[in-house]
Amino acid sequence: MSSTINIIDPVYFNNKSRAEFRLNHEDVAYLSSGCYLALGGHGANAVLEQVNYNRRSGVAGMVNSIQLLNGADVLAQLDSAGPWMAFKGLNKDNADAVSKQMMSQSAAGLIHYGIPIATEQEIIADADGIQGTAGDRGQPGATEEECSLGYVAITEFLKELETLRVLPTAIFQNLRLVVQFTSELKAILQQQTNDAGTAVTAFTKVRPILVVESISDPDIIASMIADMESTRMNCIESDQFSVVAVAAGRQRVVNQLRGFNSKIVNRVLIVNSPTDPLLGVLQTSDTGVAETTPEIALDAGISNSLVQNRLTINARVNGSNVFQGAGLGYDDTQTGTVGAGNNHRLACLTDTWGDVSICAGGNSCGLVVTGINETATINTRIAHKMGAFFFGSDYTGFRVMDRVSHLEIDYGRSFVADGVDTSPIMPSTAPNQALNVIVYAEIPKVVQIVGGSYRVAYL
Repeated sequence: MSSTINIIDPVYFNNKSRAEFRLNHEDVAYLSSGCYLALGGHGANAVLEQVNYNRRSGVAGMVNSIQLLNGADVLAQLDSAGPWMAFKGLNKDNADAVSKQMMSQSAAGLIHYGIPIATEQEIIADADGIQGTAGDRGQPGATEEECSLGYVAITEFLKELETLRVLPTAIFQNLRLVVQFTSELKAILQQQTNDAGTAVTAFTKVRPILVVESISDPDIIASMIADMESTRMNCIESDQFSVVAVAAGRQRVVNQLRGFNSKIVNRVLIVNSPTDPLLGVLQTSDTGVAETTPEIALDAGISNSLVQNRLTINARVNGSNVFQGAGLGYDDTQTGTVGAGNNHRLACLTDTWGDVSICAGGNSCGLVVTGINETATINTRIAHKMGAFFFGSDYTGFRVMDRVSHLEIDYGRSFVADGVDTSPIMPSTAPNQALNVIVYAEIPKVVQIVGGSYRVAYL
């Protein structure tokens, strides 16, 4: 089967708001698996080798939402795209993360995927795995000539296209891809200042490019259309609620979500998105004193799922709890300042969504040491060197597998007290901050094609 690679420029582009692409070649079928979006940008004071794209979501961090439409009909969409793409960056086995993912939307290493096998659990800093090597990492730069582009598979954004693999223009005659950009630099960049302490400003997106593979053989297209009589697919929808800062003791909030009512919900992902991304990303020295290095959006700023102290999550679906007792996470029979049950939730996450590349202890706000059996190094933080540790990320995932008429999330966490020798990797103010808790749900839909027309509906 021969195919054509189409390079499509946007019909509309505003670097502060959105870009729109038209897929309007006649008598072709576009292949979802061969669809990629090239993104990049540059900013004033974004000095090369000093300022990088967001460490986790990479160039995808520029995207706030994305839609594939046929005319006014929504075929596929994703809202709150940055936190979702940051999770997708972790949602790989380690070999895949190191060898493939880092080199795609990373533009030669701008995303630090994967964990090398070494005595210290350092995250890969550059394409060759050597911390601080100049010239390896894709970067925005201060000008368009300096900036690196990365590419993102559209199927990473739009889960519907994993099964809706063919888009024939005989059926979908007015295809449009609409990309809404974010203006929040803390979602786009890893560092907010350069080495001189000068803030990055006036970030400008480069005019994006859409690369799409298509076929034009009418017999093959006719066969593909015949196979699409009824195509089931999953979409990712989201809802969210706010949690105020915790000042002392134990905090518990119960929130009803209405965004999934009357829909079948399969898998759920919960993200603890920080409201102040500079808290929880400025690492501390061995004495508990903040480093003087620039505050950075490590790993992912507002796209991160910030680790919480003694976190518990339960879901109430149609009046019944998904989990017994307090839910996933902290066991209230445990005492002391360190929580229990983080790895119980991690196990449930991997059972639900697959592999995640997180360093040992990376889902905990406690100490992580380089030599646990060596007295001399017992208080040494791997995160002491800026950018060396993939820390402070904690996601919750579980299955519902039911039609939802009433969904509540029961969310609990504990205050982290200040300390020096006993302080966490992050400053104690980090996990205590106010949060936007984003709830992503996998929802099944169907595309039915009859007599040259189509219908999209929830199952």
